[in-house]
Amino acid sequence: MLPAHHICERARLSRDPRFDGAFFIGVVTTGIYCRPVCPVRQPAAENVRYYPSSAAAEEAGFRPCRRCLPERAARLPEWCIGSRTVIRALRLIDAGFLDDDDSSALAGRLGVTARHLSRLFQEELGATPKAVAMTRRRALAKRLIDETHLPFAQVALQAGYRSLRRFNDDVRRCYGRHPGAIRTVSRNRPRDPSAGRFSLRLPVRMPYNVSWVFDFLKRRALSGFEEVGETCYRRRLVDAEGGDYWISVSWVDGGLRVDVPADCTSVLTDILLRVRRVFDLDADSRTIDADLAEDPLLSEVISEHGGLRVPGAWDGFETTVRAVLGQQVSVDRATDLAHRLLDRFGATCLQDPALLRRVTPAEIGLPGRRGQAISLLAAEVAAGRLDLHEGADAHALETALCHIPGVGPWTAGYVTMRVARDPDAYPVNDWVVLKMLEASPATAASARAAAAGRPGSHADGWRPWRAYAVMYLWKLSQTLKSAKLAREA
Repeated sequence: MLPAHHICERARLSRDPRFDGAFFIGVVTTGIYCRPVCPVRQPAAENVRYYPSSAAAEEAGFRPCRRCLPERAARLPEWCIGSRTVIRALRLIDAGFLDDDDSSALAGRLGVTARHLSRLFQEELGATPKAVAMTRRRALAKRLIDETHLPFAQVALQAGYRSLRRFNDDVRRCYGRHPGAIRTVSRNRPRDPSAGRFSLRLPVRMPYNVSWVFDFLKRRALSGFEEVGETCYRRRLVDAEGGDYWISVSWVDGGLRVDVPADCTSVLTDILLRVRRVFDLDADSRTIDADLAEDPLLSEVISEHGGLRVPGAWDGFETTVRAVLGQQVSVDRATDLAHRLLDRFGATCLQDPALLRRVTPAEIGLPGRRGQAISLLAAEVAAGRLDLHEGADAHALETALCHIPGVGPWTAGYVTMRVARDPDAYPVNDWVVLKMLEASPATAASARAAAAGRPGSHADGWRPWRAYAVMYLWKLSQTLKSAKLAREA
């Protein structure tokens, strides 16, 4: 995964922002590691070592730089990682899998041996799975120390540490200072003006089409659970005791700001994971757009509306149920059906498969086959036979969904795209996509091939970014519809 040495050297000397997060620089004379964009004086080439990840640099004995703050670097795009197993493992690590289990259990979840998984991590990231998990945990802890006024006991809890003592020891070992000394340096930072809340910023790789993402979420927002404005997304979370609170995600100064109540009961790592997933923050639009723009059908919409992302799922089961509701109907109709489901069976039914398996979803006015599909889906998830998580194998998930009576290939592709976050997922027979392809004479034949599921269709030219191509065709459809309405007016 580490770029060639001469590429790293040129990126370091030019402080090229395109490589921020792609590798890290260890300086042997200082024992510090930095990002390629670090503003400090450039060290001599013979004193520099390059590492594919911050975890690799820390395992080699380097401490994070206090100027460029490696913990704030943008995540490496997943396409740079050659192993799908490592990608799935990293998603599970982000979800806290190694908080309760060891690397052997992680390997078992992925269907490989622990030795093979460790070898893959060393090849791709230069560190073990456990080291990567610890680096990500302490990076969040460091940011909470720097950017909030939370008590250290709460910082430890929110970052995923089991005890305050373990948090103190880990921070002191990595940064060479105890948490109190780190916060003393940054104690003059401004307080969050919202009482009882704290904020964290998430870096975003540009280009990023802000209006597309927020509009996508707004059209599908569930009243009472979600509120979406032009550049603000709010989500209601319900804890185990029945209490609730709201978190918000806003576009501010070229990045996303997450505002969380200081007394929230959810672990912050889980909230940030869901935000990264919903807003597709780990994509590399520069590379994706360059590849897709070679298609004449997409080139114009990409030049005008580049940076489209594939919004992910806040909750995998909720999104899958809504996908089944949306089969062969419009987005507005599917959202209306979701509200009916909530009104009929309770505010938590879309996150509770055990509840939906016991009821009859067809009571809200669904066709019997579609209602049965929701019941069967809920039963599979409740029994643990279906994994609706971004760490799931995308191909296995799509196959399993297609075996549920009443779940069609469009739904399986849509869920794979939004829940499993497969960049090459493709909702077969999508009406808008087929309409856009048919509108182009050069692609009419391949559109018919796509509808029949035959190889050699036009969509094959979009691999491995078919999910993003679908977003651009949906955007193109919206643009053409708006232009037509403007002409008629």
